[in-house]
Amino acid sequence: MKRLARYLFIIPLCLLSVLTVVYLFSKDEPLFSLKNIKIRGAAQLTDGEIMRRAYPFLKESVFKTEVDRIKETILAHPFVKDVSIKRLYPFSLVIEVKEKVASALWVSPAGDIQVLDEAGTPFRSLTKEDTKHLFVIHANDQAAARSVFNQVNAWMADKSIKRDSLSEVIDTDGSITLVYLGDGVEVILGKEDQKARLKRATAVLEDVRRRGLFVRCIDARFDKGAIIKERKG
Repeated sequence: MKRLARYLFIIPLCLLSVLTVVYLFSKDEPLFSLKNIKIRGAAQLTDGEIMRRAYPFLKESVFKTEVDRIKETILAHPFVKDVSIKRLYPFSLVIEVKEKVASALWVSPAGDIQVLDEAGTPFRSLTKEDTKHLFVIHANDQAAARSVFNQVNAWMADKSIKRDSLSEVIDTDGSITLVYLGDGVEVILGKEDQKARLKRATAVLEDVRRRGLFVRCIDARFDKGAIIKERKG
């Protein structure tokens, strides 16, 4: 039993010693030289853009590569939400990028168009791909655009509005007008009690569509109903 106990103590100790020696002597040797970099999760950013940011902090050894600095410089890119970097011994580095998601478009009074992320913050300019499945917010400034974005997303979350039904949201000093996809019906909610007005306008719109009528605008700013403006022609 004493011999067995001695082996149980000596074997792990020897193994730890060997691993320590291998680390000390091979971290600068070809065994741990950096030969392969894998980039995952990038769609809006190219691999080349990521590599240009990472390059100054890449070293000949996987151990010496400045992982924290690489993460910091990639995170500084406006398209990036999060980054994780892993060493895959003996030769590889994996850079996994989580990008911000294009969630809406903001049109400023000057006509400039910015893409908003999941938090309603502008993070890049418009591309051709962004014209699909994103609703447009018309607002005076960034703060107003974010406020409208958050409000509309709350309505979508509680199913007051279907996510794919909205074309535009117009904010005029806090007064909200919704424009729906397809038929282009405008729903005026005004400044107050917007959720209740939206519910009332949605019921009216569903009834109008069920009857096969064509309307241009529903003004829901009235407590006991809504004013419907029919589409002419």
